[in-house]
Amino acid sequence: MNSTIYIAIFILVFLILFGFSISWFNHHKKKKDHKMLSEKFDDFVIKNQLAIDKKQEVHQGMIGIDRLNLKLVFLDNRSIPALFHVTNLEDIATCRLIKQKNAINGHISKISLQYILKNKKEADINIVFYDALHDDIFKMMRLSKEASFWEKRIHIFQQTAVLSEQNI
Repeated sequence: MNSTIYIAIFILVFLILFGFSISWFNHHKKKKDHKMLSEKFDDFVIKNQLAIDKKQEVHQGMIGIDRLNLKLVFLDNRSIPALFHVTNLEDIATCRLIKQKNAINGHISKISLQYILKNKKEADINIVFYDALHDDIFKMMRLSKEASFWEKRIHIFQQTAVLSEQNI
């Protein structure tokens, strides 16, 4: 064989191994970030004596509902330090799914869940599920369904909170 073929094979093998190492590193980093986020959320839940039965990692944060105390917990990990938003479900005026479209081509650029509080002094909370700048477009449908799932879940427990408040 010619020496150029050996050099080409060596370069090809090197590029493949380099690609696998980058892929493994990214996967390991995502797994580590998820574990740290989950531990931070669990520590907060234990500290505040909440009973979260279902939680989910969302775009740079985590969301969960305490069905016993009727509270919505959202960890916003975008800010430093991370902010926890604990909201009584009866204090939520409306909850809606927002799909922002790009003005140039009309494609969906962001999918978020917004809940507006009855107390106008507090700011509205936006929970981003999909962001075209950071997420793969192939994940958009799945993340949209997850946002819709949480919207329905919040509505159900919000109604439960309002009914339990009326019975008291």
